[in-house]
Amino acid sequence: MQTITHKLKILICEADVRVLSRLESWVQTIGEESVIVDDAIVALELFKEHNPDIILIAQELKNMGGLELLEKIKEINPNQATILMLSVDYGDVFKHAIDLQVDRYLNKPVEAQPLFQAIESLSQEKILYKEFIAQKRTLEDYKNAIDLSFSVSRHDIEGNITYVNNLFCRTTKTDYSDAMRGVINPLHNSNENMELVWDILKSDAIYRGRQVFKLEDEKERIVDVTAVALKNEMGVVSEYLVFSDDVTDIVHAARKIKDQELDIRLEKLNHARELNSVKDSFLTIFTHELKTPLNSIINFSEYISKHLAKEEFKKKESLLNQVNEINISGYLMLDMITNLMEAIKLKDSNISLKIEEIELFKTIQLITQLSVNVNNIEIEININEAVNSNIFSDENRFGQIIANILSNALKYATSKIKIEIECSEDTFRVEIMDDGKGFSDTRQLFNLFEQSDANSLTREATGTGVGLYIVKQLCDRMSYNIELSKSDVLGGAAVIVKGKRDIRE
Repeated sequence: MQTITHKLKILICEADVRVLSRLESWVQTIGEESVIVDDAIVALELFKEHNPDIILIAQELKNMGGLELLEKIKEINPNQATILMLSVDYGDVFKHAIDLQVDRYLNKPVEAQPLFQAIESLSQEKILYKEFIAQKRTLEDYKNAIDLSFSVSRHDIEGNITYVNNLFCRTTKTDYSDAMRGVINPLHNSNENMELVWDILKSDAIYRGRQVFKLEDEKERIVDVTAVALKNEMGVVSEYLVFSDDVTDIVHAARKIKDQELDIRLEKLNHARELNSVKDSFLTIFTHELKTPLNSIINFSEYISKHLAKEEFKKKESLLNQVNEINISGYLMLDMITNLMEAIKLKDSNISLKIEEIELFKTIQLITQLSVNVNNIEIEININEAVNSNIFSDENRFGQIIANILSNALKYATSKIKIEIECSEDTFRVEIMDDGKGFSDTRQLFNLFEQSDANSLTREATGTGVGLYIVKQLCDRMSYNIELSKSDVLGGAAVIVKGKRDIRE
């Protein structure tokens, strides 16, 4: 006896109670659910209630013939699986049964084995039919999803369009007739290298790319294209399926943003160039126009001071003080101009270094003596004498570094400056501290024309803001490190310069 692997629900309609009982027993033997009935009217109600997988029906029933009942059932479900039990006299019954699309026939009296075979075959057909319906529904769902999400076109083996969906027309801004005649055809685009497209498609069976279409109204459309080769059961390409996405608006928006960003960058670059040009012009004019008269002021003030010291007249001391102020101011301005000229040299060209052995302590001591100390600030120099303090460097450039740092300290100190010198076998360290207000912001101090006080209208110290710029440029050139911080000793600013004792190494 064969076993049916899928449990079915079977409605058995038979007028003979003994046959009905025997059929029910056989169906239960193979593990299926059964509902038995001898009345056609009751059978119709049971059908509606239980929705059976298979109906096993006899020709003769109470209140209605079997074929008449089958007609009513087919009206409700044309695909209902049925097995008709025929008497010996077929007559017109068999023709009518064919018209009703009966699935299987059994001769009466029915035997068990043919019944099991009929049920099993219908069971397999029903399973396959359900799978077919499910797959069909899934494919329809996929198609609907694709139609709603993608522009789709089908092409024959030559690339001519054979089908487009509605979204293709909407996204490519073409009507159906224009689309079908290939106004936009990703496989026949005169604006692209189609030989390359077809080479890719034929070798990889798939092509992805961005194409540009120029329509008759001269409007440009930019389309992302994915083309797939579809093969038949013989493995031969029979058609092509193409997904198109019009990205014209997106690309144009991206280009606009990119152009705007480029314009902004160019504007900033031009502004920076103009600013640098203004600064350079200012430096050139300032240095050339003022250096000569300032030298004259200094020379004349020295001459007047020298000769007035020999004369005797009223207010001589006051006049000498004033002349001395002129002299100091002249040196301050000359110092500023010299720094500006150095800034130009450092900014526009490399500098050459003259390396020689210099005495660190004596060099710094001499710089402190030559510095303009208007407010008579006390300057203290301390050195660790346990190690020789000679270093190998460019004496002039090293002197510029210390002089500019000291000049900056003299501008902001209130009463005292302290210089600490330390040397090891390979390195040196010079720290210049003052008791002023310190640095309010160290981030921009090494930039040209920057001072500790960012507000040029309210700052108290004089100067051009190039001293620390020069210091940083020279330190970088000589491989020295420079650090700005707050002095723990005096409470003001602290500037530290350190590096190798021999910059040739």
